Amino acid sequence: MQSCILYLLKCLSICLLSISLPAQALTVVQKIPTLSLTAEANYMAGEQGKPAVLILHGFLTTNQFHTITSIANFLQSEGFTTLAPTLTLNISQRRNLLKCNSLHTHTMARDSIEIEHWVQWLHAQGHDKIILIGHSSGSLGVLEYLTTHPNSPASGAIFTSLFYLNAPELGILDDEVESARMLLKNRINKPSTYHFLFCNNQYYATPQSFLSYLKMDRSYTLKALNQLTIPSYTIMGGADKRFKKVGLNWLNALESTQTNLIVIEGANHFFSNEYEFDVQDTLLQILTSPPLKEPES
Repeated sequence: MQSCILYLLKCLSICLLSISLPAQALTVVQKIPTLSLTAEANYMAGEQGKPAVLILHGFLTTNQFHTITSIANFLQSEGFTTLAPTLTLNISQRRNLLKCNSLHTHTMARDSIEIEHWVQWLHAQGHDKIILIGHSSGSLGVLEYLTTHPNSPASGAIFTSLFYLNAPELGILDDEVESARMLLKNRINKPSTYHFLFCNNQYYATPQSFLSYLKMDRSYTLKALNQLTIPSYTIMGGADKRFKKVGLNWLNALESTQTNLIVIEGANHFFSNEYEFDVQDTLLQILTSPPLKEPES
């Protein structure tokens, strides 16, 4: 009962805060020259001296996904600059989630190019301290970006609900992977239907697109975490249903890397309900404490 009351009080306080503060969020539209695409992001300038935070959504969603908007709204209320882009997934100015049976031609490499563009855009606005936050597969996008862009101006990374993408326990089928590889080997980029994450046998993608994300297997993900040259934190929900597939030893594996692991007991993959506030409090503690805290002048 007490936790329910606290949850309602926090909801009320956030509602009152959103009413009292004027909306200043801007939709930033940027052309990505190397991709011949136009991308969008929601940007709100915060207080000087506080880091700018880029928040990246998960699989096939947009910057309007509830986990992303919750984090962005909270950080804005705490005075942080926020930038929440929507990955185009090869669709200029994409504003809607992409269905499993849509044609998927996007790749992990192209996602990294978009993330790099937005990081450099923030840097060009005068933000010298940039923290990257990813949710779910957005965490993998941030991780791959940092891996392939070692000279990124990003100062730190926070991964939430971080898992890997390629393994039999996740539903990936060896015969489909081999078929996709053979198609690419023969220079045939004809789309097929694959088992991938929650899409089961409905993920309609080119072999190039499908295989590009499969590089993020368990081994690659853990190795990438260990090779980061900036501070990182990983926030996991203790009741995330994906543990039923990958096993709780995934937490032990994460803890063995250089990332700082934080587990929110009872929270699901999306940090829903009262756990929304737990992840917010955790993010605030990370952002205002060493090593991510802005150094004193």
